[in-house]
Amino acid sequence: MKLGIFGRPIGHSRSPYIFSRLGRLLDKSLSYKAVEVAPDDFAATAQRSRKAKWRGASVTIPFKREALRLADRLTPVARAVGAVNVLKFDRQHITGHNTDADGLMDALKFAGVVMSGVHVQVFGAGGAARAAGYAVAKGGAKTVRFSNRTASTAKDCVRDLAPNFPKTSFSAGAPRNADIWINATPLGQNGNPDISPAPKSLRAPGAAVDMVYGKKTAFQRHAERLGARTQDGTAMLVFQALRAYEFWDRPLGPRRRALLAATLIKELS
Repeated sequence: MKLGIFGRPIGHSRSPYIFSRLGRLLDKSLSYKAVEVAPDDFAATAQRSRKAKWRGASVTIPFKREALRLADRLTPVARAVGAVNVLKFDRQHITGHNTDADGLMDALKFAGVVMSGVHVQVFGAGGAARAAGYAVAKGGAKTVRFSNRTASTAKDCVRDLAPNFPKTSFSAGAPRNADIWINATPLGQNGNPDISPAPKSLRAPGAAVDMVYGKKTAFQRHAERLGARTQDGTAMLVFQALRAYEFWDRPLGPRRRALLAATLIKELS
């Protein structure tokens, strides 16, 4: 099965390793290629891969919104989140999906983080932040607040997600005290400033989740100093990859997914 990932930059991606290892664990032939996409060449790259008989592709920064526009079919979660991180190709259609939301929810459950009835502070308002809001609301969060440098973008998250979760109160604005912090900004990623998006005035959350993986960021150190449990993005990365595999091929089931994830997370940590 031919697969790959589109992004820019893409050299740091651990996805090729994850899918190579997954193929061995499942005893399945998987080809997974990392493709650095030039600006304004995303659609053409996807079409070339489709013609080369790829089953599908993962999509990462900065092309998740372009993937949304390219797909002629969207799954319900991709439509609600407003971002696509997985494409599936067939002869007639390109289907867009989003596995970030379920991947984050799986990762939170894996870490023993309770979502039901909690207050969540999301830093950021891009595709990753939308997926985070979707995930915790699906998990039963009482409130979700988006904080972003561009206030209108945070308000767009509220507008688009609120209708899907009437039992969760969404808001946008300056950060507030919360039970869970989620860093869905680029801060801490390679090539971006390593500073915490959380103001020093906030009290300690119970848990702080960083979507950046493979390094101890300022956000994580900030939360740890306050006494919070912290989690980097490794578990989410693994779970969203497993969810992507299931979208392309067949369901693994909760037990097998968790066992595979435990193996991959240990190897990546």
